Amino acid sequence: MDITTARLLLENLLERSRSSGEKVFLTSAELKALQVVLGVELAPVEAETIEEKLSPAVTTTAPRIPLIDLTIAPSQLIQDARLCIDFGTSYSKAFMSEGDAEDDPELFDLAIGDPTSSNPLVTPSELLIHGNTLYFGIRARGMWEDIDAPSARLIDSIKQFITLNADVSKLAQQRLDTDKDPQQLFTRRDILLLYLAHLMSLTEAALEGRGKSANIKRRFTHPAWKDGTRQRNEEEMRRLMAEAVLLSRSAPEMFREAIDLKQARQLLDQLTALPESKLPSLLISEPVREATAAGAGALLASQEGMRSAFLVVDIGAGTTDVAGFLCANNAITGVLKISEVSGSADAKNMAGNLLDEALQRFILDRSNHSQQSVEYRMAQQALRRQIRLLKEQLFQRGSITVELPTDEIVEVALSDFRNYPPVQKFEATIREMVAKSAVALAGSADRVNLVATGGGASLPLIGDLGETGVNVGDKYVRLSVVDAVPSSVRTFYPGLIPPYTQIAVALGGSLSTLPEEIKSLPKGIVDAPKYETLPSYKS
Repeated sequence: MDITTARLLLENLLERSRSSGEKVFLTSAELKALQVVLGVELAPVEAETIEEKLSPAVTTTAPRIPLIDLTIAPSQLIQDARLCIDFGTSYSKAFMSEGDAEDDPELFDLAIGDPTSSNPLVTPSELLIHGNTLYFGIRARGMWEDIDAPSARLIDSIKQFITLNADVSKLAQQRLDTDKDPQQLFTRRDILLLYLAHLMSLTEAALEGRGKSANIKRRFTHPAWKDGTRQRNEEEMRRLMAEAVLLSRSAPEMFREAIDLKQARQLLDQLTALPESKLPSLLISEPVREATAAGAGALLASQEGMRSAFLVVDIGAGTTDVAGFLCANNAITGVLKISEVSGSADAKNMAGNLLDEALQRFILDRSNHSQQSVEYRMAQQALRRQIRLLKEQLFQRGSITVELPTDEIVEVALSDFRNYPPVQKFEATIREMVAKSAVALAGSADRVNLVATGGGASLPLIGDLGETGVNVGDKYVRLSVVDAVPSSVRTFYPGLIPPYTQIAVALGGSLSTLPEEIKSLPKGIVDAPKYETLPSYKS
């Protein structure tokens, strides 16, 4: 290895260490680069055997943990305060606001993630079963990397259990894969509930750190469920959220990082016979659709005395949700009325994770390894661990240099990646979805406002849509890209601007006044009279 290549690899390592919120491990090529730059030989490290890393579960004698009696009276609730829990595909978030509807509420960011990371407001939506222990979030990711386990063992993307066409009430009938749950102890509902208990534990610890009581009503956000399952899913999620609060308060420390498998199973079994009256359901507030919460800040800032059309595009890790709204802001009363245009609503299982997979394939396709080779599988496993960071760097810088564990260097330019067929198909699908929704929302108008949120809010595609507009047949609609960050956040909470696209759903869902949905319209207004409210005087 020459000195130029060594320096390039170490520059990438430095950037990776700065951007990562987790432990950073050196590859063999990076170790060689250190040797070249320092001019020294490093002693080989004796690795664990596969048998040691993947040791089977052992019998434990962990004591049984009883569920506590958690009865909460209305008088115990903190008034004028709201929590919003955003359970995401890759990362989850929580936010709190306090204050009545007539004033700008005070916002409280809740650091539920790694305090040493670049964004401590998010925590991984992941679990890992290893040995006799179930690990949560940050600890699950760290353990997975420490033992160098296959990607199939990580329990991730659990948001997909409840997305789009899912029937949440049937999760109790669905087992996990044996790679993820070798002893077959848990159903998908169990895993979802245990993770939500972890999320509740982190959130209530963050509230305590802020000097706030945990007895705060909490909303939960949900994807665009179809009408046939929406009510049933909302009811099931309310029960799951209440059960999660009870679990987390019964064993708060265990749900912070890791819990014994036997104890987790015992806690779950105790819940099965628990009547609804024994759950802290009073803490669970009304659900809010993710796209509505994501665009709440922009919707609430619509111009007084005018009717405006807003199309909210929330590009997350697992799904892309689109929702259209007509906002009428009465200049006299100050009341904002929102009509959701049902014909503009859409959602697809196509988002950031698809780009992660495409980038991984793009890099591997440009390597010199055949798919059947050991080197290919090594590179695939290594990329799986850092692909999200590589994707972020690619879209931020326009190009990246990727070093594979086989010492091969692959250069990736953003322009080439966007021309990659899977990425072109992704962008074309999102563009088509936005076009159909915008036309349905616009009615006879020729312009709507576009609000982009989620991890994909900064994708070049969003800027392209603003420049070119969209059309379906002969109907053309111009798109005005609107900042999703509320003006009050820019003024009073500038520290929340950088992570806003990731926390928009949780923050918007915690606002004291969500857009008031007065009714749903099948499509936009055609040939509408000019909407304008002016001051009037009556004697």
